[in-house]
Amino acid sequence: MASSIGDRAPVRISKVAGRYLLFDIDDVMYLRRHHNICSVFVGTIPQNPQQNIFMGLPIELMPEEAQVLVDKEVACVVDDAAFHPAQLAALDEDARRRYVQSIKAEGRRAQQAAAEFKENTKPKVIKKGKAKSKAPEGEVLNETNAPEKHAEGEDELNSSLFNPPPPPSGAVPDPPKTEEPPFAITPTTSSLLFPHSLEPGEPTTSIDVPPSYPLYAHLQDRGYYMMPGLRFGCDYNVYPGDPLRFHSHFQATSYGWDEEINMLDLVAGGRLGTNVKKGYLVGGAVADASETSQREEDGKGDGTNPNAPKARAFTIEWAAM
Repeated sequence: MASSIGDRAPVRISKVAGRYLLFDIDDVMYLRRHHNICSVFVGTIPQNPQQNIFMGLPIELMPEEAQVLVDKEVACVVDDAAFHPAQLAALDEDARRRYVQSIKAEGRRAQQAAAEFKENTKPKVIKKGKAKSKAPEGEVLNETNAPEKHAEGEDELNSSLFNPPPPPSGAVPDPPKTEEPPFAITPTTSSLLFPHSLEPGEPTTSIDVPPSYPLYAHLQDRGYYMMPGLRFGCDYNVYPGDPLRFHSHFQATSYGWDEEINMLDLVAGGRLGTNVKKGYLVGGAVADASETSQREEDGKGDGTNPNAPKARAFTIEWAAM
């Protein structure tokens, strides 16, 4: 498993209108399992596009998340507005033909899946046997005509077995069935159009990270999961594991190393964190780069992000009145 993860091509992050998006579900699962990146789903669900409670692909990464992945050399940020026209113009006729064929193959698979689903969901009709009609009491079989009718029936059977049935008058033969065109689909990713993968070290689009990035990278390097913290009046909600399995343990707020912190902000953050069973965490980048980082002091950093800026973090809890 480790070798397969190490050999994986860098994830392609699309920068669209200043937002960092992931459209491939395989990339989303990979980053969540191995790099503690959850992010937020921002796409509508095709089956129910009129609601905004349950969202789907793509997911939107925070700038801090995109920068962490670039620092770890597991992802590249691509500006779609410039990347797509340049790559489309560079395709030759053979590559375009392969792309059209792959789109048609995807459409046929979707058509086959729809036909199988329709067949499986078709209601089963139970045919009931018709009741045998009873002959009227006054009707009596004519025994003298029975042998003649039996002989006529045998002659008709022999003629139908060895002679082709005569064509009905005025009948038109059925036209040959033509193959239905495949479904027209819209690819959700560019993998079919650009089968080549991005190589590590390729130039990536610049990322505008906020001042809180050092604190984010510091916590993310220690295995924490983080989500936006606007709900609790902080920068990040910090989880010890996947948010689907754990409640957040900290509400993190970033400050500059020499920035003065209002005492009322500390009291309000500490009391709010205690009431929601979280610790109020403050931290920021270390001003002097020569100072020993917390990773070296406690030995808990996994070292997967050597480019992470050095930072320190402190937790405040409201113990008693």
